[in-house]
Amino acid sequence: MTHILILICVLLLGLRPDGGAFAAPSEPPEAPSLAPPGPPRLDDEKLKKEKEQREAGKEESRTPTVEPELAEKLFGKGHYTYIPLPAFAYNRNERYYIGALMPILKSDDKKQINDIYAPQYLYNQFVGHSGTLNYYGYRADTAQYRIIINWAEKVQRNIDFSYKDLGAGGGRFIIGGQANYFRNPFARFFGYGNNAPLYSESDWTDREIIGNVFIGLNLSPDFSILLTERYRDVKIENGILPRLANTASKFAGTQGVEGAQIFGTRLTLLYDTRDSQLTPIKGTYINFSTEFNTNVEHDEPNRWLRFTLDARHLIPHDHDTKVFAIRFFVDGVMRTDRTSTRTVPFYERPMLGGETTLRAFGLNRYIDDSAYLLNIEERFLIMKRVFFEHEVDLEIAPTLDVGRVLDLDHGGAVQFNNMQINPGIGFRVMARPHVVGRLDIAYGRDGGNAFVGLDYPF
Repeated sequence: MTHILILICVLLLGLRPDGGAFAAPSEPPEAPSLAPPGPPRLDDEKLKKEKEQREAGKEESRTPTVEPELAEKLFGKGHYTYIPLPAFAYNRNERYYIGALMPILKSDDKKQINDIYAPQYLYNQFVGHSGTLNYYGYRADTAQYRIIINWAEKVQRNIDFSYKDLGAGGGRFIIGGQANYFRNPFARFFGYGNNAPLYSESDWTDREIIGNVFIGLNLSPDFSILLTERYRDVKIENGILPRLANTASKFAGTQGVEGAQIFGTRLTLLYDTRDSQLTPIKGTYINFSTEFNTNVEHDEPNRWLRFTLDARHLIPHDHDTKVFAIRFFVDGVMRTDRTSTRTVPFYERPMLGGETTLRAFGLNRYIDDSAYLLNIEERFLIMKRVFFEHEVDLEIAPTLDVGRVLDLDHGGAVQFNNMQINPGIGFRVMARPHVVGRLDIAYGRDGGNAFVGLDYPF
C-alpha cells in the first residue's frame, strides 16, 4: 500500500492545479469598526476604486489563467486524473522499498471517484525488482471490486480478485467472493501467548491459495444473515530474512508447520445502522459469526469451532465535524475433537497485531486460543480541499488500542495489567463517499509502528 502513503503526502501539501494555495474552509469575519460610518466623499470613492483596480491587477498577476489549463493538460483528461509519484517505504523486517507509481483516478459526472488504478514499481533488497497493478472499483456505496497483481524477482507473489455487493437484487441480497494466491516471504511467528517475547521472532514464507464465496439475505434495512464457504491451502516454506531463524525449524513441534487444507462453513448475523459502508460518521455495526472448520490434511480428525463478535459504534458531534468511534472485538476457537496429536494450526487461531487490531505491532504479533480488543478513536475533520476537481476531506484521529490474547485451555483470566496498550495518531484523506486513504502510527511494547492502507481500520 505504498502508493496510498505517497498520495496522502501529496494531498497534505495543499497545492492546487492553478498553482495557488487552498483557502480555508471558512474565513473569519472582519472585526467591526467602533465608529459609525459616515457618508462617503467623492475623493474617498475615487481612491477606493483605484485601490480595487490595483488589487485586481495584483491578483491577476499572482494567478495567471494559463496555469489551470496547463495543469489540466499535464494531469487530467476528461474523467481521468494522473498523478506520477515517487514511492518509498521502510519497516524493520523488510527494510527499504524504493520506486515509482502512477495513481490514476477516474470520476463520474458528479466528480466522485469510482475507480483507482495504480501501477507501481518497487525495489527491495530481499525480493529484488517487483511490479504491481492495483485496481479498486467503487460502483456504489454497497459494491466494491478489487484486483491486485504483484510479481517480484524473488519469491514474492500476489494475485487477488475480490468482489462484494451488500445490496444486490435491489437491496435484497448480499453476494461476494474472493480468489487469492500469494507467497509472502516476510511472515513471522513469535510463539503463543500475550507475553511472547520479541527475541523469539522467526520468519517463514507463507504460500497460500484462498477461495471463498458468500451469500446473504437482507431481512430488514438493518439486519442480515449470511452463509460463507471458504477453502484455505497453506504451505510453510523457508523464510528469506538472514537474521531470523526459520519458523519450521525453531518451532518444529508447533501444529501447522506441516501445512494445512482447511474447509470452513460460517454463519453470520449482521446488524448495521451506519449511514455509509465505507465512510460512515454515525450508526452501529454488530457482526456475530460461528464457523465450523475441518483440516483435511491429515487422516485423523482435526476440527474446531470459531466464534467472533465485532461491535462498533460511531457518535458524531460538534455539527458532524468530529466523530467518536469505538469498537469491541472478541475472537476464539474451541476444539470439537480431542485427538492428542492434532490441535488448531497456529495461523488459524485468533491473532492481534496489524493495521486493524493492535496498530503498534506487526501483523499477527500475538496468537492464542482467544483474543480481546478495544479500539477507540476521536476523528476530527480538519479541512476540505478540491484536488483536481475532486472534493477531499482531511481527518486527524487520536487513537487507543487495548487488547490481549489468552490461552483458554489452561484457565487463564483476563487481567487489565496484562493488556497491550497502544496509543497513536491517524491521518485520513477521504474522497467521499467511497475512498479513504489512511496513515496510522502507534506505539507499544515493541516500539513504534506505522500502517498505510485503504478504508477505515474499523
